[in-house]
Amino acid sequence: MNFVSPLEAVRALREGKVALVPTETVVGLVAAESGLSRLWEIKSRDPGKPIALLCSTAEDAFALAADVPPLSRKLAKRYWPGPLTLVLDSSAGGTVGVRVPGESAVRLVLEACQGPLYATSANLSGESAPRALGDVNPRVVKAVDVVVPGEPGSGEASAVVDLSGGQVRVLRATEDLSEQELARLAADE
Repeated sequence: MNFVSPLEAVRALREGKVALVPTETVVGLVAAESGLSRLWEIKSRDPGKPIALLCSTAEDAFALAADVPPLSRKLAKRYWPGPLTLVLDSSAGGTVGVRVPGESAVRLVLEACQGPLYATSANLSGESAPRALGDVNPRVVKAVDVVVPGEPGSGEASAVVDLSGGQVRVLRATEDLSEQELARLAADE
């Protein structure tokens, strides 16, 4: 593994490279837009499947959205920074998944980058997401350009809530955010 500092990782990401970075949930494959095709290639993922953008603040995340429903702000206040991805209508058309991660190595990279980064779990499509760097498939480790050291995450991927097009639905539930909890929070609006 080619371990680098968060600042060195940002330099590599700006050159179109892909980094392996622990988050508070699972280890992530992280790229700037110029490295997005490599990220899909490393993961063996269908390029048609969306990849979330990590942001350092809620304001940065909401700036990528065409519309920010009140429920999204309520969820952000309650769960960010942390393991929640919100799917919103994108200002560029279509939808965008955004997340503001909690304390982890990826936050240090985001703060050094001063802009959003694409991220997905560091596993081959169909495999389970790795909790720690030592759990990452050797094929993935070999394919990435740099690795930012960090503590293992919880092992549970973030909740995903779709608020695009006026919807209110859980795409991936977690222990902290179930369909019932979302319905309760939406009813309080």
